[in-house]
Amino acid sequence: MQGIIILTSDERAYRTGVVVESRGIKFPPVAPDTTYIVHGIKITEKEIKRWVEVVSYRMVFVVDKIPKLSKDIKEQIIIDKSLKIGGGFKQEIEMLFRWDDRTRVFKRIQSNLPIPLALSFLRKNKVEEIELWRLLSLTKFTLPAMYSEAVLVYGLKPSKARWEWPSKSKKAESPPDGFRSSDLYWREIISLDVEVRNELRVKSKELPVGVKKTQESILRWI
Repeated sequence: MQGIIILTSDERAYRTGVVVESRGIKFPPVAPDTTYIVHGIKITEKEIKRWVEVVSYRMVFVVDKIPKLSKDIKEQIIIDKSLKIGGGFKQEIEMLFRWDDRTRVFKRIQSNLPIPLALSFLRKNKVEEIELWRLLSLTKFTLPAMYSEAVLVYGLKPSKARWEWPSKSKKAESPPDGFRSSDLYWREIISLDVEVRNELRVKSKELPVGVKKTQESILRWI
């Protein structure tokens, strides 16, 4: 299975598992399940083309800025968020919704696509995927991020259909009663938990946008 090349200015997130770190390319990146982190090399598209077909798992080049790359090469590698200006994640979202090679998609978004951002696109485009949302409710707040990333990638069936950007809020929405102002994920909690929504309908004077006034039925296993 072909591995992936990563460009980053901060290699700390990739120091997991078996790691070979060096200044310059000292070893061919062919060992399975091994991350090769390379410092002190001026990476070029020619150099990337040389290694992209060779790397077995991960080859991480630590650089200060993104070199000039063709669109074809950009689609074959990962450009870490530490090198991105303005948080552009369009390519990762495109891969999440449309690419068939889910193993490659998983490698691309792992620790590279913020989960709250992915969820906002999911709410806009895949709100009807009930089973996917149920799986996310089991992982999002209790397990490490990689489990939610795996659910997003392998639980979502890719499609060539056009996806839409989530709408930008005109103003910041305050958390409803029962949540602290510091709760970052209150929207996700409400969207994933029917019991929380029902409790809000009883106790809160004003419901968040998207929450209907009618109580929802809860299916319980016997």
